[in-house]
Amino acid sequence: MSLDDVYAQIERELDWRQSEIRFFQNLYSRNLSEQDQDKCRRSLILFLYAHFEGFCKFTLTLYITHINSELIKCKDANPAIVAASLSTFFKELRNPDKKNIEFRNALPDDSALHRFARDKEFIESLIDVNNREVKIPDSLVNTESNLKPAVLRKNLFQLGFDHNALTSIEGSIFQLLNHRNNIAHGQSKEGVSKNSYEKIKEDTYSAMLGVKRIVMEAIREKKYLKTPL
Repeated sequence: MSLDDVYAQIERELDWRQSEIRFFQNLYSRNLSEQDQDKCRRSLILFLYAHFEGFCKFTLTLYITHINSELIKCKDANPAIVAASLSTFFKELRNPDKKNIEFRNALPDDSALHRFARDKEFIESLIDVNNREVKIPDSLVNTESNLKPAVLRKNLFQLGFDHNALTSIEGSIFQLLNHRNNIAHGQSKEGVSKNSYEKIKEDTYSAMLGVKRIVMEAIREKKYLKTPL
C-alpha cells in the first residue's frame, strides 16, 4: 500500500463524513425557526462526535494496515511496533492459567513452575521473534466509545507515535466530548446557537486533520522502523 493509496483513502473517509454533516446541516436549516434550528444543531453535536471517533479509528487502523502490508521484520521495527505486533504472544506468556504441558497433570497448582515454563518459552522464542513479520491486530485501536484525550494518547503511544503529538488540540476534543456527553446524558437540553456550533465543528475538523497529519507524516518518514528515514 503506497503513501498515495493511504492519502486517497483518508481523503475519501474525511470527505464522506463532512458531506454527511453538511447534508444534515442543510436539511435542518430549511423552513425552520431560529429556535428550532438551535435544537437541530444540538443533535448535530452528536453527529460531530460520532464522525470524530469514527475517523480516528479508521485512520489509525489504516496505519496498521499499511505497516502490516510492508512485511517488515520485527528486528527492523521500532520497539512500540514490535510490542504491538507481539501483543497476543505476550498475553499468552502472562496468562497465569497457562500450564506447561509436561506438568499440567502432575503438578497443576505449582504456579512457580508454570511461570518458569512460560519464561523458558519466551527465551526460546527470542530468535524467532526477531525474524517474524510485523502483524499488528486491528483490535489494538480502541476508542473505548469515549475518545477523550487520554484515550487518544493511549492509542498513539501503542502505535509508536509521540503520545503528546496532539496536545495542541486536546482542548477542542474536551469541548466536543463535554458537549456530546451533556447532550447524550440529558444534562444539556437547550439548543445550540449557530456561532457556538460553527466553533465546535471547526475545532472537530481541526482535530481530525491533526490525526491525519501525524499518520501521513509517520508513513512518509517510515517512523515505524527502528531507523526512520
